[in-house]
Amino acid sequence: MRQFADVTYVVKPLPVQDDATLEDIRKAGLESEFGRIITTGTASPGIVFALASNEFKREFESADLIFAKGMGHYEALSELTSEGKIFYCLMAKCGPVARSLGVAVNSYVAMLQ
Repeated sequence: MRQFADVTYVVKPLPVQDDATLEDIRKAGLESEFGRIITTGTASPGIVFALASNEFKREFESADLIFAKGMGHYEALSELTSEGKIFYCLMAKCGPVARSLGVAVNSYVAMLQ
């Protein structure tokens, strides 16, 4: 992806569910493969903006496109005014999320919002 655009990868600072951390990426020897990596500043499913780092908030606001992987990010970000800025990639694992997306439970979803 980096050959086509400036990309900033965002990871959790500490383990949360199955999310990768900066330490995981370093231990796997992949840091040079990713390029610029920052953390959200908070170890929570999805993004809690009140707890997120200022660096993350600045990057989020200035990004042209946010690739948000996972249901936690959909739950945390879907009510924001995003104007075609957030691309969600997730599995709708529960009834409320599936209904909000208009899909069956356990459906895979890729959606630009």
